[in-house]
Amino acid sequence: MKDNRPYKHFTVLEWIFVFGVLFFMVFTSAEAKSTHKRHAVYNISQKNLSVMITDITESRILCATNAEEVRAMASITKLMTAMIALDYDDSMDHKIMLSRKAGSYLPLREYTRGELFHALLVKSDNGAAESFAQNYPGGREAFLQQMNIRAKTLGMTHTYFDDPSGLSSKNVSTARDITLMVMAAAYYERIREISTKKSAHITTESKRKQRTVVLNNTNRLILSQVDGVQLSKTGYTNPAGFCVAIMVEKVINNEKHYQVYVVMGAKNPKQRADEVKRLIYTQYGGPNHETG
Repeated sequence: MKDNRPYKHFTVLEWIFVFGVLFFMVFTSAEAKSTHKRHAVYNISQKNLSVMITDITESRILCATNAEEVRAMASITKLMTAMIALDYDDSMDHKIMLSRKAGSYLPLREYTRGELFHALLVKSDNGAAESFAQNYPGGREAFLQQMNIRAKTLGMTHTYFDDPSGLSSKNVSTARDITLMVMAAAYYERIREISTKKSAHITTESKRKQRTVVLNNTNRLILSQVDGVQLSKTGYTNPAGFCVAIMVEKVINNEKHYQVYVVMGAKNPKQRADEVKRLIYTQYGGPNHETG
């Protein structure tokens, strides 16, 4: 199968930073509070939020507020779903049947894996997530097992996946663990490319008539107002509140920096977007702002 690993914007040196920070974060989770005291430069607007900001290029945690608090992660789950599904089959052309197990924005029929990946990562479609799980060798149970194995491999020590969509309140994680998942997901070109599209269009046929289903990105508020977003995934359930995880490219002192922002527990989509924009722009004035 095709190798999706190379990140088109990352140099070899920067990938050394990526895996260096993976190692760093796995073995320094107990020091998150002290790291926060040394490096936090942001004021969090709501005390109930969990926030983690990491500069991958510098292998440095910039802010960790409630970053070890275990809470529901909702559809941010789908980043792991996408990774496991791509590891099994990275073809965008193979067709699979849409699952009936969860609701979907799409009519019930067969779709290409490419169409379902767009539904999964752009519109956060739950039916698409269940379709990938059911199409996996060994079925849904084996798929979930692989999700949890991958979490352990990445050092996501406070994460558990109970379903592939994030609807289950048993899908839990921390801002720190999700940061690790974002960095792993960024290793997949398909995830980066699809998750940052503002919309996707899928043509369906019903009673010999074609119609186009328009899938708007659940993170369009941030994608339309923030430049340099490399990867994006939102989540929402009542237990989780409104969550988001993104990777952003910034230019700082004429050097590209890749930073991961995780915000969990916002009260509504606007607060989620406003908090991320405020955090991104507070430190350096914007993702493409040059200083010095």
